[in-house]
Amino acid sequence: MNNAFSAAFSPTPHARRGLLASALALALACGAAAPAVAQSGPGSAAPGSAGPGSLGNIGSVNNLGGSVDPSSAAAGAATVGSTGSTGTDSLVGLGTLPPLGTGSQNTSATPPIGMEDEPVTVTEVRHKEFGDQAVSGGDERLERWWVASKSMNRVLPVEIWRPASDSPAPMLYLLDGVDSPSPSGWLLPGHVQDVFADEHVTLVMPARADGSLHADWQQDDPVLSRNKWQTFLTEELPPLLESGDDAIPFNGNRGIAGLSMGAASAVTTAERAPSEMYDAVGAIAGCYTARDDLGFLLAKIVAETRGGNIANMWGQRTDPAYMENDGLLHADKLNGKALYFATATGVPDATEWQRNDHDLLRFTQGAGLEIATHACTVEMDERLKELGIPAQVDYRPTGLHNWDNFSRFLEPMRDALMPALR
Repeated sequence: MNNAFSAAFSPTPHARRGLLASALALALACGAAAPAVAQSGPGSAAPGSAGPGSLGNIGSVNNLGGSVDPSSAAAGAATVGSTGSTGTDSLVGLGTLPPLGTGSQNTSATPPIGMEDEPVTVTEVRHKEFGDQAVSGGDERLERWWVASKSMNRVLPVEIWRPASDSPAPMLYLLDGVDSPSPSGWLLPGHVQDVFADEHVTLVMPARADGSLHADWQQDDPVLSRNKWQTFLTEELPPLLESGDDAIPFNGNRGIAGLSMGAASAVTTAERAPSEMYDAVGAIAGCYTARDDLGFLLAKIVAETRGGNIANMWGQRTDPAYMENDGLLHADKLNGKALYFATATGVPDATEWQRNDHDLLRFTQGAGLEIATHACTVEMDERLKELGIPAQVDYRPTGLHNWDNFSRFLEPMRDALMPALR
């Protein structure tokens, strides 16, 4: 192909993001078509309306709830879920997507843990559980702390995998995907406790951050309740873990990592925290800005498939909060930390269709989401190189957005982050 022809028909990065956003919306819509049709009946919204299940207001993503969080133990190894975001520029004006609004909400979603009737006046540990038969045969190195959060007025589970000895150890916070389950997906099906078995480290896995992007939301949400996760992670939880009656022996070094939704959360939390708070940051299959159409679509999917309204998180799309929480824009804040990023391509291997039980919904969503996170990770890789910030970035030639894929990155992430934490 001659150079002139190639240049004329090779899309720019700007256009590629627009095509990717459109393709992702189409893949999710087509993958959700079967459950959407199955749920339709008398009283359903008319074709082309902006009612539940339509794509008119992004449209609404209500019936995309058929996707399963990849970090859910119930999901099994090959199921898929939502993630964060990517890109920087609006593409609505190019006609690649309809205007993406902030008004739809899946009010039939199962809510996470709601707020307390009596206001929480102090952040404290209310109760502890030791061991869970579903995790490593009930090994009591797993502790589940029920923590009352003053900022969220909620009592939430925080799962902790203790090191083998009581000598001071670093703490590595691990943030889950969109369903933020308990037990954590890092434990089941991730088996992170086995991956880190030879490391002296305390693993900390906060749960029930469903669809929140682990952000500090501007408004309470009717379904997702009050979310002040950055405040909880950086101001409320560390003192409980590191000092006082419940303290775990601590060597002074912290890391934070996440996958899918939690990957975006880990990066943004590390950037917005005091510079000395985290020594290492890891992110698997995530996206790092919600300011363009692809990124906004993904963030919207995260919140709305779990019942939330994204407008309650950061307001309308013109709100400065989108810029303040932009992981690419503030990537300079990651300088001096051990960094690990990873993604596959969304290209299935020879056995992927079989491992997904010939489930078209899982397959198309898993492919579309990982294609998106690949684009996001390339963009972060390029941004870090532009800033001269060293990072280990791993790419796999095949893999969908599921735990079959995520688990392949756990050992290299461990090896990249732990030298900064020991």
